[in-house]
Amino acid sequence: MRLTAAKKEELMRRVAEFPGHTAIYFKNLITGETFGYNEREMMCAASVIKLTIMVELFRQMEAGQVKRDSLLEMKDEYRVPISGVLTLMHAGLMVTPIDLCALMIAVSDNVATNMLIDLLGLENIQRTIRDMDLYGVELNRKLFDRRPEYRDRTNYITAEGIGKLVEMIWRGEAVSPAASKEMLHMMRQQQCTNKIPLLLPGEGRAAHKTGEDETMTHDVGGVFAREPFVVCHTSWKLEAGAEGRRNVQIGEITRELFDACGGDA
Repeated sequence: MRLTAAKKEELMRRVAEFPGHTAIYFKNLITGETFGYNEREMMCAASVIKLTIMVELFRQMEAGQVKRDSLLEMKDEYRVPISGVLTLMHAGLMVTPIDLCALMIAVSDNVATNMLIDLLGLENIQRTIRDMDLYGVELNRKLFDRRPEYRDRTNYITAEGIGKLVEMIWRGEAVSPAASKEMLHMMRQQQCTNKIPLLLPGEGRAAHKTGEDETMTHDVGGVFAREPFVVCHTSWKLEAGAEGRRNVQIGEITRELFDACGGDA
């Protein structure tokens, strides 16, 4: 299937006209066809940056540096504002690295994320991001890190850069084919379904990762169509309260791309 030039222009115009900083990156994984609008603008990453942490965890597990079933203790000092569940759990709870990863991806758990950054090492994650050559993708601090030297640092993504990472996972090129397959499965368990999957038929049509905060909403991932594709929607500095409307637009555009790529696989 092919997107006509007129259809691409229409989709990009709709993204461009949404008030705020918005971007889209699309790639058909069969034909190689791509298009994008503003896909190289660096935006605050929110929880989308967690995909890079997942890749580094699998890299270290395959290298024998981290054991997937070793036990880590949840401590009071790890508690940060909520996304996920661990910050609600009792101190002393024991969790494994692979469970932390599942929580980080499926329910975007912030405590799990910071525990993994501590386990893996910030510099190691940064090195892996550089090795993958992900344009405009940066992990510069833990989530809600209030230490003076980190307070003004920001984590960044671009739609194009994170799209390359999604494609690597989809094609089995992130760490190894087996690791990529497991990572893709984790992304398919994403519990926030009000963006990319919003209008897709049935469940499990997308393997994706969301990110959101005030005036910011992202969703990036791969979609299981007859011709599968990567689509990355990023947006920040939106008008206050416009996140919901942008989420609906993300769902609408993704469904149109799904239909253009042949619909049901």
